[in-house]
Amino acid sequence: MIIANIIRDLHTEHEIYFFVTAYIEAVRYCDKLAFLPARMTDLPLQGKEDLQTRFEHLIVELDKASRRLDDKACVVLKEALSVLGTALTCLRLLQIKRRCAPPGIVEPSVSPWFPAAETDSNSYATGPGAPS
Repeated sequence: MIIANIIRDLHTEHEIYFFVTAYIEAVRYCDKLAFLPARMTDLPLQGKEDLQTRFEHLIVELDKASRRLDDKACVVLKEALSVLGTALTCLRLLQIKRRCAPPGIVEPSVSPWFPAAETDSNSYATGPGAPS
């Protein structure tokens, strides 16, 4: 899922919520067979708890679709679970990194593969892992 890959590379909560909202808006207009429940496509998002609740509802819906052997619904639901699950994971990582970040770093990187790099006044990356 391309949008899940994009979400993994985002750096702020605002960006994550923006892309999840964009995904939900796209689903609202493209899900002609209504595979996703209405509570999944309601906007606006109300924060991390709202995302968690939607994720949990999607798990239940995937179970129902799987029992009905509805392969098309399963594909749509798995895609939505991937997007929301990725967003929730990234939001948790941001929260952890914010608590552990040294003073002066307002929004640490969300990527678990690259440590947050400090920036100097010229906006060049400095610190461990920065290019020399």
